[in-house]
Amino acid sequence: MALTGDPDGPPLFPASEVASAADDALAPFGLDAAVLAERAASGGLGRRGRTSCGGASRLLPSSDGWVALTLSRPEDVEALPAVFEVDIALSASDVPPWTSVAALVADRPTAEIVERAALLGLPVAAVGEQVTPFAANGTARVPRGRSASRPLVVDLSALWAGPLAAACLAATGATVVKVEDVRRPDGARRGDRDFFDLLNGAKRSVALDLRAAAGRRQLGDLVARADVVVTSGRSRAIAGLGLDPDAFLAGASDRVWVAITGHGWSSDRVGFGDDAAVAGGLVAWDPGDGAPRFAADAVADPLCGALAARAALDAWSVGGRWFVDASLAGAAATVAASGPAEAARGSDPSWTLDGVEVRTPVARRAPGPGPALGADTESVLAEPAA
Repeated sequence: MALTGDPDGPPLFPASEVASAADDALAPFGLDAAVLAERAASGGLGRRGRTSCGGASRLLPSSDGWVALTLSRPEDVEALPAVFEVDIALSASDVPPWTSVAALVADRPTAEIVERAALLGLPVAAVGEQVTPFAANGTARVPRGRSASRPLVVDLSALWAGPLAAACLAATGATVVKVEDVRRPDGARRGDRDFFDLLNGAKRSVALDLRAAAGRRQLGDLVARADVVVTSGRSRAIAGLGLDPDAFLAGASDRVWVAITGHGWSSDRVGFGDDAAVAGGLVAWDPGDGAPRFAADAVADPLCGALAARAALDAWSVGGRWFVDASLAGAAATVAASGPAEAARGSDPSWTLDGVEVRTPVARRAPGPGPALGADTESVLAEPAA
């Protein structure tokens, strides 16, 4: 709630079961729904209404609804003229050019905006367009108990949801190897170091040149040794690395592949935590003006990571071959808001709801410093296959 609503207004409680879902998913890892707010806690972020806590996404009214658009990368801004088929002037005072974009969105129907932006690779969503939750599909073998074995997890993911899922598995005793491209490492390394440590402090680090055939062969050999693989790339990107989830799963009787994407393994759309949450309908409808507000901070990211971690743990526990199609939008859709938000009462800093204080998020202690890029490459690659 502290992260939901207008900055000069009361915190809002979305009509959603997101906190309960996170509590249930994270219980085996000794965590709870506070995980949903820990990036904001680490970075000192707060609620900003129809602007995301991180500032890169905005909820904009179209001619017939609401659209969430994220402009976090240079290529997103560069694609705007093609999306709207007009020249967009950039000024130092409005970069990204939100003033121009808001006017263009207001004149166009939601479906047209989403279709064109998605086609050109922009993270975009209409409120509530995604209704299918992510799912774990596979064949169970024989229940064996969670303490029977400790899997080797190869973590090929980046940013938040995937690293969180792999970090949760590490908390149960799994050996987790974080694999990054030496030329394009996890972008989280350039951000809040404390938050990076929180998600990666219990992992080993392997850095490979994935643009080179030799690097891709090394990656293939490492994946072949794994019990669980966690990825956060779309299907064509994974194929470009020479990896095939079906072939991986067929290689042993007990294996799990967790595919974290914005909109599902079969979709080529780009999605990030804030716009994907909107796609799943996870917003707070302000009881005053009836307009949507972002729910918490990029909430689809940690929610998806939590649900994916629990699905992977359960799949590994019962045995068999499992593919977890964990989409950010699908995670949001499982707990989508169904009505107007409820506003807290009181005033800053004494906001309450039903007599319970709305508290500012508190950062969790990292398990240790995140590994330097490639710190364990030689030792991990030298280890024999089990």
